[in-house]
Amino acid sequence: MLVDNRGGLPQGDTEDPVLIAQPRGGVPAVVDTPADLERAASRLRSGSAPVALDVERALGFRYGSDPYLVQIRREDVGSFLIDSHALPDLSPLNDGVGSTWLLHDCSQDLPNLRAVGLRCPELFDTEIAARLVGMRRFGLASVAESVLGLALVKDHQAADWSVRPLPKDWLRYAALDVELLTELHRRLSTRLHDLGRWEWATQEFAHALSVPDPRPDPERWRSVKGAGALKTPRQLAYLRELWSAREGIARDLDLSPGRLVRNSALIRAASRPPANRRALLSIGEFRSPVARQYTDQWMRALTRARTMDEARLPRRHRRPAPGELPDARTLKRVDEEAAARLGQIRLAVAGVASALDLDPEVVLAPRVQRYIAWAPLGRAGADGVGERMSDYGARPWQIELTAAPVRAALGL
Repeated sequence: MLVDNRGGLPQGDTEDPVLIAQPRGGVPAVVDTPADLERAASRLRSGSAPVALDVERALGFRYGSDPYLVQIRREDVGSFLIDSHALPDLSPLNDGVGSTWLLHDCSQDLPNLRAVGLRCPELFDTEIAARLVGMRRFGLASVAESVLGLALVKDHQAADWSVRPLPKDWLRYAALDVELLTELHRRLSTRLHDLGRWEWATQEFAHALSVPDPRPDPERWRSVKGAGALKTPRQLAYLRELWSAREGIARDLDLSPGRLVRNSALIRAASRPPANRRALLSIGEFRSPVARQYTDQWMRALTRARTMDEARLPRRHRRPAPGELPDARTLKRVDEEAAARLGQIRLAVAGVASALDLDPEVVLAPRVQRYIAWAPLGRAGADGVGERMSDYGARPWQIELTAAPVRAALGL
């Protein structure tokens, strides 16, 4: 069923979700001038409802993950679509968005919102709430269908939001993304209270707000798909140097690196390094109109890798940072006893999760489980389990639920 949503939210049916076609009040005009921004700030200051927000990026088109559109809605004021490329400083809105923020998957949007000068005073994340009430599908569209019986069209999710002017259909989609967050907040809050999990949620929201924005990973080149097939440190050096050259060029062009040269071409060049320009240009990706302009830079990257001293070649495997834990896949190879402890801990956490009808990773993060298993507790014994959980970021509600079962599983 298709519903024009101008008059208010329809009563949806989770068996036959109602498709929302239009935002209430229609599609708002884009705020893209300082005067428009001041008017938006004034209107937002007049509201008292929670503040629903979302961000649209140009992932896969532009370099990085900069925000190009910020959507804001207060139920007692209305919706705003703000061009954060034309207006990179949105701090004038802070007085008008000073109540609870409603986000879905805040880890994606909070760094962008901070980058444009907005500060979150208090958070309610509908994805976190959905996990805590036992939902297994966490995307906004899935949560809206399950909780409200309403369906959202996700036809422009992967669009190039740097395009100007933005098509009207895209703006409709963007406005709808904040249309349902307030009602989701109300319904999910009720479920959390009914289940006795409201305090769990407040701890999770506070933790999510405290997480610092991610730092650049100096070894991100290792995440290129197919890198595991490279067998020698010299081949890895070719990949690293080509990847670094691609990053620099893409940054200067403000172009997604994959649109300059795809990962598969980097892997091909690293596995069988071209000896000269002709060999490089035999790889079609490097022969494209854009990439071909930078042939000299690609060749310099290949030369750096070819002539690099053995001591400077990358290791076959990523070097762990000081204090970094092995991932679960390599733990058995590194320490069989720790792997056995991890198996016992996982079973204990899974038992707690099953009784609550939650995913185990919601009850206790896998990295916390690995931290407890990584080294014997020694003299700390039973008391050390809760301390290790706290040290590695477990929230009090998680420690309260899992510390005793984990101690028992470890025979402490």
